[in-house]
Amino acid sequence: MAEKIVQIKSLPGIKRDGTKFEGDQYVDGQWVRFQRGLPRKIGGYRAISKYLREVSRALNEYTQDNLTYIHSGSANFVERFYIDGSYNTSVITNRTPSTLVQDDGNMWQFDVDTAVGLGGIQLVAQVAPNLGCICNNSGGQLFYGNLLDTTALQEVTDLPTGYSLTGGVVALHPYTFGFGNNGYVMWSVPGDPTNFTGAGSGAANVTGQKIVRGMQLRGGPGNSPSGLFWSADSLLRASFVGGDAVFQFDTISAQSSILGANTVIEYDGIFYWIGTDRFLMFNGVVREVPNDMNLNYFFDGINMQYRQKVFAVKVPRYGEIWWCYPRGDATEPSHAVIYNVRENTWYDCELPNGGRSAGAFASVFPQPLMTGVVPTVSPENIRVAENNDVRITQDDNIRVTEDSEVPQYKLWVHEVGTDEIDGIDLQPVYSFFETGDLSLPVSSQENKAIQVLMLEPDFVQSGDLTVRVVGRANARSPEVETEEHVIVETPQTPQEQVVYFKTQRRELRFRFASNAIGGDYQMGLILAHIQPADGTVIG
Repeated sequence: MAEKIVQIKSLPGIKRDGTKFEGDQYVDGQWVRFQRGLPRKIGGYRAISKYLREVSRALNEYTQDNLTYIHSGSANFVERFYIDGSYNTSVITNRTPSTLVQDDGNMWQFDVDTAVGLGGIQLVAQVAPNLGCICNNSGGQLFYGNLLDTTALQEVTDLPTGYSLTGGVVALHPYTFGFGNNGYVMWSVPGDPTNFTGAGSGAANVTGQKIVRGMQLRGGPGNSPSGLFWSADSLLRASFVGGDAVFQFDTISAQSSILGANTVIEYDGIFYWIGTDRFLMFNGVVREVPNDMNLNYFFDGINMQYRQKVFAVKVPRYGEIWWCYPRGDATEPSHAVIYNVRENTWYDCELPNGGRSAGAFASVFPQPLMTGVVPTVSPENIRVAENNDVRITQDDNIRVTEDSEVPQYKLWVHEVGTDEIDGIDLQPVYSFFETGDLSLPVSSQENKAIQVLMLEPDFVQSGDLTVRVVGRANARSPEVETEEHVIVETPQTPQEQVVYFKTQRRELRFRFASNAIGGDYQMGLILAHIQPADGTVIG
């Protein structure tokens, strides 16, 4: 066979399960996504607030009058601030309830309901020490407050006898639901999330196991509002029926599972979540989400001791659902497994800055928000600008109390530019992808190695890229990499328009990378000039 030109392209997604040689997808990558079946770099991220007192376990976002109000719940605090259209943030105010039972294992669930009698939009917040185990059956409190205010939240005390609030809270307008142990659910007086004993309220045990999550569901005529409730082993539906019963509950699946309370997310009316051993969805019936790309990679790699820290966030512009989880020995979410609904494929990435702890997807605010897990402490340049008992440094890097340094945690806005921006610090975001194997024994049944002569790159590109060949003689021989070759952003000579190689491998892949300030890429149609070489099988 003489010189031949082949297209360098694999199927979309990054295949982690099985061997590298047996698949047709890309085999490795970092900070890369797929659009139109082709790789492109994931966007950059920017720190826009650096003053959260503890690692956040839940975020609630609400936009009004061009301001996005953020509430963050951590082990011992509820904090509130807003973001404007230019990513400027207000001072963080402490809305922690005075009656909060502090516990390092506290986890929060937030929702928003309208209560005219209480002055308008209300934030409802449930907390319980669920971090150590989804099956926790102790504790649980419910709080409320005007969403736009800065005052401390107040505890809801008008609750039925024997209530359980270890699970969470959800607003099925105009009702507010709390839930917990032994399949317990309770609903408020319509339009009043502080009253669970008055006319129109109710409570029931609707299944055997603890209910851990509730979500709004579109109801049919006469059945709105409706909602879904996940227990440890089942999925249930609540439908409004009125009368003395008010709500009717039916079991959709009695043989389901859920990995963590924050793994549930809705995407265009379909609900996705992670079970204890598979990925699941509900679109009228419960179905498994097929995943032959990284199912084993995820479940073999997750640190199950911290399964309750797994959280879901979506990036609708690119059709993505991200599940952020602690991998290996990590105790905070350090990696993300990503399902692309639009491309119907899977990939993954390592999360930046040591990981992320909570997220809020883009709705009115245009970009996803995530909170960091690495504290920042900087005692220099303290200025006297009091915020309750807090002083802020001149470089806006840290906040300390009057008598001690306190670590602070950052809020990051993602999909902003191409770089990591933290104050005046600007760093490139490293991104790469590696194609599937090209092999003559597979493609043409010819026992010859491939000699790569030249590559014709085709990218929508900012900043220089690099490419190298990775290969081996057979599937069990050591991999050998060539030196990096530069794909310049703007070629100045004819020689810079292409990349020349002098290498041969019986099985070979191409690895493309970006690591420049302002670096970005979208792959196009890349051509490689190849020809057969020797037939060496052992390397």
